[in-house]
Amino acid sequence: MSSDERVQDDQPGEAEAPQEQPAQEPEEPMDEPEYAPGAPAPDTNVYDMLRAAIGLFIQEGWIALGLQPRYGAGETQMDLRCAKVAIDTTQLLVEQLGGEADATEQREFERALTDLRVNFMRRKAKAAGQSQSAGQ
Repeated sequence: MSSDERVQDDQPGEAEAPQEQPAQEPEEPMDEPEYAPGAPAPDTNVYDMLRAAIGLFIQEGWIALGLQPRYGAGETQMDLRCAKVAIDTTQLLVEQLGGEADATEQREFERALTDLRVNFMRRKAKAAGQSQSAGQ
């Protein structure tokens, strides 16, 4: 590099000329959704909401049976009263879904309900056996 090519940044008295920024077009505002945040999408119908609720109640059934921890919890807790409500509510929602569920979906729901009921009966029998042995 020759002495003519050197640039000295720290010479006293020389102020850097501000560099021009290329003109930026103002950002266009994003289109806001036509529905409230957290609300179902506009094309969601009651049957889609039933499917979502069925999934939630199935999960709640497993949690209440003490077979799955609640999200963020380290341990499980059994509450057979809540498990029964979750199972019964799932059954009601599946019935309401009716013919809107295809055969595969219907089998999945019925299998989940059967699994929940079997596990409920096992847990209930185990709890009854523990309470009888504790009473003796």
